Amino acid sequence: MQSVRPDKTDPIPLRQSQQSVGTIMIRFIGLLAVATVVMVLIWNR
Repeated sequence: MQSVRPDKTDPIPLRQSQQSVGTIMIRFIGLLAVATVVMVLIWNR
């Protein structure tokens, strides 16, 4: 059996996964901050 190898030895680009992980982290931190502010406002009443 012959092994199939690509012509280029460049690494596979991972732009989309890294960008989506960053976006998810920013959204998570933002939602966490909003939830914390809401809980503090409720607690102080």
